[in-house]
Parts: sequence; C-alpha cells; structure tokens
Amino acid sequence: MTLQYGAKRTVVRSSHTMFVATVMALLYSLDFDYVTKMRYSKDKDLVFVTKPNRLWGEKETVYEVHHLEQMVPAPVTAMKNMSQNDPTGIMTVHCMAQNENLKLYKDDKYWNSDLKNEFYAETRSLWDTTHADKYTGRIFQSRGAMPTDFALAMNKIDKEMEAAVAKHGKVTHPDNSHIDDFYDRIDKEKQNIATV
Repeated sequence: MTLQYGAKRTVVRSSHTMFVATVMALLYSLDFDYVTKMRYSKDKDLVFVTKPNRLWGEKETVYEVHHLEQMVPAPVTAMKNMSQNDPTGIMTVHCMAQNENLKLYKDDKYWNSDLKNEFYAETRSLWDTTHADKYTGRIFQSRGAMPTDFALAMNKIDKEMEAAVAKHGKVTHPDNSHIDDFYDRIDKEKQNIATV
C-alpha cells in the first residue's frame, strides 16, 4: 500500500498537475480576436469593438479608424483561392497603434450594408496598389502590354545607366570587405597605443 501511495504522489499527481496547467495555458491563449459587435462613433473616426476577454466575458475597446488596416497577405499565385478574398471568409484587421488583431466575418448578413464599403475603403490603404487587382503584381504584370508611360520611363533609366557606366566605368568590387578594413584599422590603432 505504501508503494502504491508513493507512486500516486510522485507520478500520478504531478502528471495531473502538469495536465491541468497545460489545459489552463491553452485555454488562456485561445484566439479571442473575434469581434462580436462593432459600432461607429458619430463622426466615424472611432469604432467601439466588443470582443471576448480572457475571463470568458466580453470587453469593449475603442480603436481609431485611421489606425486600422487590413493585413496584406503574402503574394502567391492563387490569390483568388485565398480565404482573405473569399466573400464569406474572415477578414483580419490590425490596429497599428495597439498592435492588436480584429477578426471580422465578411458575409453581408453580419454588416450594415451602408457602412461596409466605407469601412473597407478606410482599412485597405495597403491594398491600393499591389493587391487591389490580382493581375497587377509588385514586379510583374500579367495584364498584357506594358503601358506607354512606363515603357518610356524604363527606356530613360536604361539610357541614364549606360551613360553613367560610360562616364565612370564599371564597378569594381574591393578585395576586402569594409568589416575587414574596420578591424585592420583597430589592430593598427592598438599597435600605435602599445608603442607609445
């Protein structure tokens, strides 16, 4: 009986304590970023967001609209298949000031139809150029021929580069890196101090 009780105290109770601590840590770190209610202020410069808090209640937080931004996903080839672009998916809005995420359902039944487009326009400034259109990328465009003004600008840059190379010559890389030169200079200074 003593051996059984000793095993229970040393193995079972300590394992149970670790199990309960792990479950509590997992419950505490659950994703509480889902928005249950969001309202504009009268001037539409603030949003009052209600979302779950750590104690399984709800907490209202105030965010300034100009700090909210929808996060831009990494460029991939199948942007049309991404959940961020799904009309019934989940949208992540990041508050740049408080470094918090808000997760909102994109389905129209959860939104005031008069305010949805306005909120999207306010929080999509990072999307205006690179991700507003899946055919326009950061480097390459798959829309067809290059626009005339872009082609003229590229030709001008090419001519300026050729003129600069003709004037100054090609770039030659130094034998040593600037880090090696820096440490060599420190060693010489140490020797000068030692000789004085």
